[in-house]
Amino acid sequence: MPVPFQRNRLLLALTATLMVAVAIPVANSAVVGSEVNAATGKKCSELAGLKIAANAIGLPTGGATVSSAVSASAGGAGNQAYGSHCLVSGDITPVDPAAPNIKFQLALPEKWNGKAAMLGGAGLNGSIPPLTNASNLWGSQKQPIPLSRGYAVFSSDSGHQAKAGEHPAAFGANQEALKNYAGDALKKTRDVAMRLVRSHYGRAPGKSYFIGYSKGGGEALAVAQRWPADWDGVVAGAPGWNVTGVALDGLKAAQAVAVPGAWLNEAKRHTLYAGVLKACDALDGAKDGVISNARACEARFDPAVLRCPQGADTGDVCLSDVQLTALKKINDPQSLAYAIGTGESSIPGHPVYLADHGGGVPDAVHKEMLTQLSVYGSTPPAFPPTPQMGVYLADGVIRHMIAKDPNFNTLMMDIPSGNGLASRIEAHSALFSNNTDLSPFRKGGGKLLLWTGGAEPAARTSAHYYSGMQATMGPARVDSFARYYEIPGAQHGFSSAFHPEWDQLATIENWVEKGVDPANNIVATDDAGVPGRTRPLCTFPSWPKYNGSGDVNNAKSFTCTTR
Repeated sequence: MPVPFQRNRLLLALTATLMVAVAIPVANSAVVGSEVNAATGKKCSELAGLKIAANAIGLPTGGATVSSAVSASAGGAGNQAYGSHCLVSGDITPVDPAAPNIKFQLALPEKWNGKAAMLGGAGLNGSIPPLTNASNLWGSQKQPIPLSRGYAVFSSDSGHQAKAGEHPAAFGANQEALKNYAGDALKKTRDVAMRLVRSHYGRAPGKSYFIGYSKGGGEALAVAQRWPADWDGVVAGAPGWNVTGVALDGLKAAQAVAVPGAWLNEAKRHTLYAGVLKACDALDGAKDGVISNARACEARFDPAVLRCPQGADTGDVCLSDVQLTALKKINDPQSLAYAIGTGESSIPGHPVYLADHGGGVPDAVHKEMLTQLSVYGSTPPAFPPTPQMGVYLADGVIRHMIAKDPNFNTLMMDIPSGNGLASRIEAHSALFSNNTDLSPFRKGGGKLLLWTGGAEPAARTSAHYYSGMQATMGPARVDSFARYYEIPGAQHGFSSAFHPEWDQLATIENWVEKGVDPANNIVATDDAGVPGRTRPLCTFPSWPKYNGSGDVNNAKSFTCTTR
């Protein structure tokens, strides 16, 4: 079983990742600080019990208290080895006494590089991402962690604690807890962390970065939108920025496969994925198990080629009419009678034909996770859902945060009309950061790395957000501070085709601090399909095309193109 943080991460069908090289030089993370400024800094033990007044925090709270501050020994291994540090734990109290505290942790290295990094959460949060390993640094899980580079690094549980026997979305019944989850906890935690950094080192960080994936990717966009002056660079991976829309899309998919006979078993999922590969694998010039020209594939692949004779279910080597109808519903957009996200009145559908749903590659290293993260889940959807069902997260968001009714049967909900919840759905969406105008962040010199897997549910919402930025700010302004990468074959956190690894923190550091534009110069290493092969990361909407000669497992054999 995954550890609690990983398990919570799997609940996000908003929502990866392991060995990579970056084609640009790694930022110089040499130590430039010291453990304490003797004139003004507090020793680690002196931070314990420290209180931070509510008026020192940028959003309403009841203040914060450090519950413990202990000297921690060096640890880790290889390039993720880290030095001795002060581990600070604390609580930020709410205004509403019925709301939970925000629990946070901050690691203050003895050999400080003079910078700070905040790590985003995952899924429905409810636990503090670990600061001493890379379990939540999806896409950079084999790279040096921020603490290894000398960063003061911090994170929080976003304002609630997951409880055994309780749905992880149950906290949404409390409005302050819900607002914290939607983004407020980010500002509160950051402000408290900055006070503690100054208390310990005697000065503020010279640079501050935010790194997140999935829900954490949405949080990265939130801080760039809402508190642009706080951050020099943010990395938003597969951003779950439109939580409401993603939940509705996930529910739409679950309703489609809940129809009797529509759910695909493992063998049928293999039939589907093999059929897509047959039609699309070579569209990028190389038959290598990776669909790089995703747009051409979606235009070309017709699932009807897999139809069973007369449309009846006659076995695992074909798909019935009921199953094909469900696939079309999952893939297609859906009009809504209300507005969500950045004002759209539709949800985009899942790129269901591009993904391995746990049956595509029989011996895939991530098969169990792919199955669980799939819109199909490992068991057919039912009400009330279990964590093994693809509907679990979407159901939690709608049932506990929007309907606020534990007995509301989401599988029976009429999504287009909102089933009487339209105003609540719009209000829920408005809590999250849906602003595509990042002009203040840009004007302050901030840089944004936005990336997603091309075969995961977040792909279409990420592309939508990026297009929205271009429409709001103009393509030239967006190009001056933001780069968007859609990585072929990658899925949400796990993959059987291409599981990317690249040094995201070094990339954003180099851009912010040295002016090194990542452009099409990043090389990612696969850690799943063909471990060790490399591919260029191409700025959207370009994709890597095989040059026609050379090693198909070498990034140098590919060129980024739009045609």
